[in-house]
Amino acid sequence: MEAQSSDISSSHEPGDTKPLEDLDDVLDLTGGAGQFSHTFPSRHMEEKEEENEEEEEDEKSWKESLEASPVLEDPGSTSGSSPTPHSPPEPSAPTEEPERPPATCTAPSSSLAYTYLAQRLRKEVVDLIYWRDIKRSGVVFGASLFLLLSLSVFSIVSVLAYIALALLSVTISFRIYKGVLQAIQKSEEGHPFRSILESNLALPEDVVQKYCTVALNQVNRTVAELRRLFLVEDLVDSLKFAVLMWVFTYIGALFNGLTLLIVALISLFSIPVIYERHQTQVDHYLALINKNLKNTSDLILAKVPGLKRKSE
Repeated sequence: MEAQSSDISSSHEPGDTKPLEDLDDVLDLTGGAGQFSHTFPSRHMEEKEEENEEEEEDEKSWKESLEASPVLEDPGSTSGSSPTPHSPPEPSAPTEEPERPPATCTAPSSSLAYTYLAQRLRKEVVDLIYWRDIKRSGVVFGASLFLLLSLSVFSIVSVLAYIALALLSVTISFRIYKGVLQAIQKSEEGHPFRSILESNLALPEDVVQKYCTVALNQVNRTVAELRRLFLVEDLVDSLKFAVLMWVFTYIGALFNGLTLLIVALISLFSIPVIYERHQTQVDHYLALINKNLKNTSDLILAKVPGLKRKSE
């Protein structure tokens, strides 16, 4: 066989381009067509296998990239990596908006707490004065009037002592009644005032400071205004203040302080309601009174020499 192969190689030199005349001889020399095809595979099959391997590698890398970055990108964005040409395009799932965490309730600051308490107190006072809730307004008005009438008859020490005794008689009687009832029913409800005893009645320090600051500012403004009036910084204002004090001398001769407080309390709970119901008529008469007072004041200022010039 070596001799035959040498004869074939000698008969076909590298420079010779003449095709083989007898292909069967070549196949016989190499062991048949099956052995020849198994030993020398075709170029087309090799390229196809290489392409299949490349597609498998690309698909594997594409799946790994999806597992590494599961966040879906915007379909219109071009910043992300483009899909591989061998991977099938997958439909983009609709992006869901992430759920927002529930808002946590934070404690309000001191300024907000002060503003809230001031607004609430103002609303409560207005509701009481205008009798929005008849029962509450009636209880507050009756208790305040009874206290002032008691102070007009008895001293303040006696009034405070009587109030304390009345409160103690109510609480002690209720405590004894609940104790006897629990002993009969053999129940263990505990102290009847446990919820009140365990509640926190301490005033917030920041709120107290805010109210003290407001009160201090008001006192400072009052002192400054009194200094201006008594030292005659403005003559007209000082004269008006003198007339007001002269009117108060007559009022003081007719009424004492407690009587004035009683009249003020009754007026506080009656005048706002009357004004709300008859606002048009009251505004008309108030305008007439204001006009007459202004005319009288202008007449007096015109007759006092030098007073109008200094006020201007």
